[in-house]
Amino acid sequence: MTHKKQIVDEGLTRRRFIRAGTLNLRGTGFAALMYPASMYNKLKRLSIVFIVFIVFISFPGLAYDQQPPSPSAVPSTKLVPPAHGKIPVAFIIGRGAETIDFVGPWVAFQYALRPVSAGMSMEEVELFQLYTVADSKDPVRVSGGMRIIPDYTYADAPEPKVVVVPGTTRSPEMFDWIRKMTKRSDVVMSVCVGAYRLAEAGVLSGKTATTNTGFYADIQKKYPDVHFVRNMRWVQSDPVIFTSGATGAGIDLALHIVELYFGREVAARAAGSMNYTGQDWKGDGTESVKSPLPSDQFSTGVLGNWQGEVITKEGPLQLAIHIWPYQNDKQLVGTADVLNRDVRDILIDPIAFNGPDLHFEIHLGKSTYDGKLNAQETAIEGNWKQFGASTPLVLKRVKK
Repeated sequence: MTHKKQIVDEGLTRRRFIRAGTLNLRGTGFAALMYPASMYNKLKRLSIVFIVFIVFISFPGLAYDQQPPSPSAVPSTKLVPPAHGKIPVAFIIGRGAETIDFVGPWVAFQYALRPVSAGMSMEEVELFQLYTVADSKDPVRVSGGMRIIPDYTYADAPEPKVVVVPGTTRSPEMFDWIRKMTKRSDVVMSVCVGAYRLAEAGVLSGKTATTNTGFYADIQKKYPDVHFVRNMRWVQSDPVIFTSGATGAGIDLALHIVELYFGREVAARAAGSMNYTGQDWKGDGTESVKSPLPSDQFSTGVLGNWQGEVITKEGPLQLAIHIWPYQNDKQLVGTADVLNRDVRDILIDPIAFNGPDLHFEIHLGKSTYDGKLNAQETAIEGNWKQFGASTPLVLKRVKK
């Protein structure tokens, strides 16, 4: 079986991915820094609250110009609401926009209310002013056939404090407006594949983000300067930019933003008014229930889960390799973890298998692996190469 690298169109809709059976694919990739154990312990003792990123397996003297932060590197800080009036929230709308991506957060902000006192009107109780923004005020058809007439264009929209970017079509005007708002708003948040729009606008470069799990491999290939992570409901990429996972994760992120402005009690009342029972909005963005790896369902050929140990000058590194078919079986995709350093989700691409020969590369680690699958399909014996150094690596199949 031969799998050739193909270019994936990020314009594929979520529904096409569902039909292709890839909605639950998990994959991301940015090599994480792994200092020698002594340096790692020193950093811990110094209580550094961020993780610095470089290569998959570190060799002496190696450094990278770009070192994106981990999700925990940008702690959430309380947002300050205006002394008077509502907080303006702009929802970007375009042709084919995914309805749940913007309607879910819309309702979360809608139900964020001040405690009601006698004689107060609804206008006085509401905390957020919600409106839609598009290229023009012409009616827009979004997913499911819903017809929306945008309230404003990018040229005349009131300046928002919060911007919501769903999965939607692109335009130069949209990108210009997004870039401007990341410098002038309190929050710019994407929902699901809205992360593509932020990445294409250039505002995620060098930062950490998340998106729909089925798009990790594709978006990581297209935007390698962004560190995409999985099993996160949301990630705060910098003091202004937030990204969320698919569909309902946008509700969690919106409730999290409500909490940052007005506290836990107001956000909890909003969730209760929606009859929303999810609790992940209260945490740090980590999924309470992790999705299984797509490789878990495979155990033939090179597909599935593998583990092995590489001996380096810095000590042993316990590797986990996950490989599964991608894009209707026309190519392979995978991720690598370093289990004894808690480094995960490093994208492997390309992967070529011409039985029994396996070849894969990790560009961000500048490393390659060439091995042969044994007749029993239980082990792959080969060599790991990086920066002129070569070391044996035997991968053994791990069955789930």
